[in-house]
Amino acid sequence: MTQRKSVRPSDGLANVRYEIRGKLARRALAMERLGHDIVSLNIGNPYAFGFRTPETMRLAMIENLRLSEGYVHQKGIFPAREAVVMQQQERGVRGSRPKSVHRQRRERADRPDVARLAEPGDEVLVPSPDYPLWTAAVNLNTGRAVHYPCHAARSFIPDPQDIEALLTKRTRAIVIVNPNNPTGAVYRARR
Repeated sequence: MTQRKSVRPSDGLANVRYEIRGKLARRALAMERLGHDIVSLNIGNPYAFGFRTPETMRLAMIENLRLSEGYVHQKGIFPAREAVVMQQQERGVRGSRPKSVHRQRRERADRPDVARLAEPGDEVLVPSPDYPLWTAAVNLNTGRAVHYPCHAARSFIPDPQDIEALLTKRTRAIVIVNPNNPTGAVYRARR
């Protein structure tokens, strides 16, 4: 019988966290076992909790399905981009137009271009709570994710002073996700 060798994780993974499977998820499971009702919005299936795709988007997808089966324009099909603009306008986001909406290709969505931006040890400010990909992308590319708070008491809108207080000589970038994922907060222009 051969002895199994232990595989040591890469040092590059030392600061990578994914709370869907981490301490927070284990705590939620423990609370559920104690009889508490837990709504797990972290699994990526909003339909299971009654959230529906806006009707205009659903209709645009149905009516244009034949156009999306092959290669499409690099920005995506026009009716779908138009439906995104209508949804954003309903949320109060002004100034968006179909020409500025781009479909996100999976290979680009899964690998943000942090490696081209940050040198080892550079800091990238990331919203908290955040979609784990941003923190992981920074850390995996030898940068250091520094989280700026988006408090529930402020409707998850970050305070520019909180962000400014975190700036250092090592700050290379600030990640702003609008509308925010995972909170859904929409940042409005300050006047």
